[in-house]
Amino acid sequence: MNHISIGVYANGSHVVNVVKDGHISEHIEYNKLFRFGRALFINGECLNQGYLKDGEVKKWEDKIKGMNIDSSIASEKYH
Repeated sequence: MNHISIGVYANGSHVVNVVKDGHISEHIEYNKLFRFGRALFINGECLNQGYLKDGEVKKWEDKIKGMNIDSSIASEKYH
């Protein structure tokens, strides 16, 4: 199983990664430690709010639900 990881920056830009199940724990820890200002959503759930305000988190959760992301192929390189 692959996981959809979306990192959202305070300026509203975002990056999407498809992360292999075996890499997800390290991916989450890396992002919390080294990209702490970036909000991190895994499979639509916010795991790290970063610099987003509470209302922005809800807005992104709703936006992510509407994204059609193919998770069948993992990203070769995570951003």
